[in-house]
Amino acid sequence: MELASKYSPTEVESKWYQYWLDHKLFSSKPDGREPYTIVIPPPNVTGVLHMGHMLNNTIQDILVRKARLDGKNACWVPGTDHSGNVTSHASSSWNMLGTGHTNTEASS
Repeated sequence: MELASKYSPTEVESKWYQYWLDHKLFSSKPDGREPYTIVIPPPNVTGVLHMGHMLNNTIQDILVRKARLDGKNACWVPGTDHSGNVTSHASSSWNMLGTGHTNTEASS
């Protein structure tokens, strides 16, 4: 068996993604097990990912897998923007530039 010199996510991930879909592993239904949920924050407003994001996601992955091994009803779900207030303020400020108004006036 020869190993590929480069990782091809399409070849590997499509198989496992379909397996997760077929076995409903992206969902969690309430049952008698102790619930365990981690909400995944999306990338920041710039959309640029860095090693901090990778570390955060790796730790979350480990914690959810451990919770499942411990018999908990674990669910790892995408969440809301963890910097939503900052993003909203920055974008409304940017949109108000040159208008003579402030973003506080725009929100009232």
